[in-house]
Amino acid sequence: MKKAILTAVLLACCLVSLLFVASTGVQATALAADDNQKMQSTQADFKEYCDAMQGRWLGEVVWVADWPGFGKKGDKVTAYSDYRISHNGNVLQGRFNGGPGSGIGLYHYDAGKKQIQGRWVSSGGSVFNQVIYKKDGQWHNHETGSVADGRPIVMSSIHHFSDDGKTHRRSGSAKIDGKDQGPLQDVFRHIGD
Repeated sequence: MKKAILTAVLLACCLVSLLFVASTGVQATALAADDNQKMQSTQADFKEYCDAMQGRWLGEVVWVADWPGFGKKGDKVTAYSDYRISHNGNVLQGRFNGGPGSGIGLYHYDAGKKQIQGRWVSSGGSVFNQVIYKKDGQWHNHETGSVADGRPIVMSSIHHFSDDGKTHRRSGSAKIDGKDQGPLQDVFRHIGD
C-alpha cells in the first residue's frame, strides 16, 4: 500500500512538473513567434533596403561603449562605410572603418523566416547578428551578439533617411551585459556610388 501511495505521489509530481514545463515553454515559444511576426519582411523589402544602403557613406559616430579595437565610450570618430549589392541581388555586403577599427558585414533575405538578416564581425572581435524590418515607414534594426570577452550585446535602432536618401541617421539604444550604454547617435552622408 505504501509503495502504491508513493508511486502515485511521484507520478502526480511528475505530471505537475511536465504540465508546468510544457505551459511555460509554449508561452515562451508563442512570445518568440510574436516577436518574429513583428520583424518580418519580404524580398521586395530587402531590395528596397539594399537600394537605400548601397554606396559609400561618410559618418560621424560617437562610441556608446568601450569597443575593443575601436575606442572608448564618448569618443567621436569619423567613419566610412561602403555597401555593395552582390550575388544576383541576394546579398548586401558592407564594410566599416571607424577610428583604428574595421568591420565587415553581410545581409541577406531568409525566405523561410521572412526576415532580412545581417551579421557583422569587427576587428576588435565583437559579433553582431541583426534582423532588419520596416515599421511605420522607418527601417528598424534589432541586434544581438557579443563583445570579444563574451559579454552579450543587445541593440535596437531606427535608421532615419532624409535629404532624398543622402543622409542616414541611426538612433536607438544599446546594452552590454544588460547595462544601458547611452543613446546611439550616428549620422552618415552618402558620398558616392
